[in-house]
Amino acid sequence: MEKNFTKDGLILLNKSKGISSFGAINHLKRVIKAKKVGHAGTLDPMAEGLMIVMINDATKFSDSLMKKDKEYYVEMELGYKTDTYDSEGTVVEKYTSEINISDSEIIQAVNSFKGKVKQIPPMYSAIKIDGKKLYDLARKGIEVERAERNVEISEIREINIVHPEKNSENAQNIKISFYAKVSSGTYIRSLVYDIGEKLGVFATMTRLVRTKIDKYVIEDAISLEKVEDEIEKLKELVRGKKEIDSFWATKDDVDIWAEKISEIASFVKIEDVLDYFGINVSNEKYGKLKNGMTVIDTFKKFENIGKEISEVNVRENQKFKVYVRNRSTNIREFKGIVKIVNIRGDKIYLKRDKYFL
Repeated sequence: MEKNFTKDGLILLNKSKGISSFGAINHLKRVIKAKKVGHAGTLDPMAEGLMIVMINDATKFSDSLMKKDKEYYVEMELGYKTDTYDSEGTVVEKYTSEINISDSEIIQAVNSFKGKVKQIPPMYSAIKIDGKKLYDLARKGIEVERAERNVEISEIREINIVHPEKNSENAQNIKISFYAKVSSGTYIRSLVYDIGEKLGVFATMTRLVRTKIDKYVIEDAISLEKVEDEIEKLKELVRGKKEIDSFWATKDDVDIWAEKISEIASFVKIEDVLDYFGINVSNEKYGKLKNGMTVIDTFKKFENIGKEISEVNVRENQKFKVYVRNRSTNIREFKGIVKIVNIRGDKIYLKRDKYFL
């Protein structure tokens, strides 16, 4: 019999074009039978690529993951602009004269946006003004003033320019592609629009693929279709009782269904997501932490984590991963996060943080 997926962690999803972020993660939720799902950054339906899907209590880390830098592969065309700044919108203006811009001028214009820049979000975005989403206003033909925002484009690389044949129907539409690494909150459609304005010939985004979020890359992601296909195979195996003894749980404390889904979906455990140092606590102190109590440790404890105490820089509000040794198996097990709430002399006061088992 199938079981719900109860583990906490991340699934790296390669979203296809044509489905919304909300639709993609909720479809995944139904397929793997998770309690909760969230994501670390929306992709428009026309966009493809990497989504970090937070499963179950990993949703508690959505805010921190949303703020990570992202990388995109971008395709754009010169010669026209649309109301959405992308190729799915309505063309609102075309450049009617011959585009006479050299490749070096295009490269210089694209690269000019590297660094800290100000950007105006597009009308077709989920930003709210006076409680109303911009894209809802845009669909009604209403345009409102949007405040500039500070963003950073830390890298633009592999700029490629393709000129169409002179006698073709779209001879004006020079195609450009590049990779861009940007800060959270950057709109690539606005970047493309701004490049077109700088060149004076208009521009529209024609393709967008998110290739990286923080340390996570699209090469490690899995598609919804692949997850569905592999889980259907697993269900058939269960229903047919083929090789059932080799993978199905016989003990209450072993969830083989969850283990199999973890393998299928390239699951990332919470402890592997967190960039905190790890410390050991006794079972007694773990019990107190679990009950919300503050426990006391010493600096000596923090000297045993494989780093010099000066490098760890132990300070108030610093967070650590906590491990407890299982009395039955003698295996060191991850139990959650603690935070230093006070330091008095050589004594360190610890309390459980927002994620604790």
